Amino acid sequence: MFKINIKGFRYIFAACICFASTVLIPSNLMAVPSADDILKAIDKSLFLESYVSRMTMETVEPGSPARSMTFEGQSRKDKGTYLEITAPARTKGTRFLQLEGSLWMFNPKAGSANAIRLSSRDSFQGSTMSNADVGKSQFSDDYAAKLDQDAVLDHAELGQVQCYVIDASARTDTAAYGRIVMWARKSDYVPLRMEYYAKSGLLFKRMDLSKIKSFGTITRPSVMRMESLEKKGTFTTMTIELFEAREVPLQVFNKNYLTR
Repeated sequence: MFKINIKGFRYIFAACICFASTVLIPSNLMAVPSADDILKAIDKSLFLESYVSRMTMETVEPGSPARSMTFEGQSRKDKGTYLEITAPARTKGTRFLQLEGSLWMFNPKAGSANAIRLSSRDSFQGSTMSNADVGKSQFSDDYAAKLDQDAVLDHAELGQVQCYVIDASARTDTAAYGRIVMWARKSDYVPLRMEYYAKSGLLFKRMDLSKIKSFGTITRPSVMRMESLEKKGTFTTMTIELFEAREVPLQVFNKNYLTR
């Protein structure tokens, strides 16, 4: 006569329940990374440890002709960023150095041997980008993040995208913005939209990131469009033409190199 081994049956039943709970658990109940981890992942998706770059920036304002500028950069996360304008001719040779929380500018055509210190909040060369938007190579230094409710972003190029939403508040008074809200694609943490708030709480700029492409060791948005919400019809589009991992020498991150 067939006998049931009750003890063995219980083990098998328990194992089946455990397996089913692992396989069938909804993805939205799985462990979610912390807000600060997501912010660091956003940094990693946008920037390399050490790299060179070339970008063209075009600013459009109602009633004025579009203004275009090209600049080349050398950056290290542990040091800062050096930039030099290569076009147009009237500003060619103007140099910038982001170093230890400060941005310095030197124009060899100005007749002075000294660099000028700029505010991170100020406009970069009359664009809707701030000096920090162009010079800084990570957000996690200046902002502390909290995780908002996930959202589906209606992206003009990619359609409906599942995103983490990060609310990043300034850690210090020297940060360019009071807070930045970021939509980062869940699959790879690539940011697709950012909203910028003044320290007063006013939402005054929005950036949409698009044209995701590979630059050797990194795949990231190559076009960033920053729109002013205060000046209707005013926006700046920054397009990456070169983004390459390279060991940048330490001598670049020195004010003597800036004013050479």
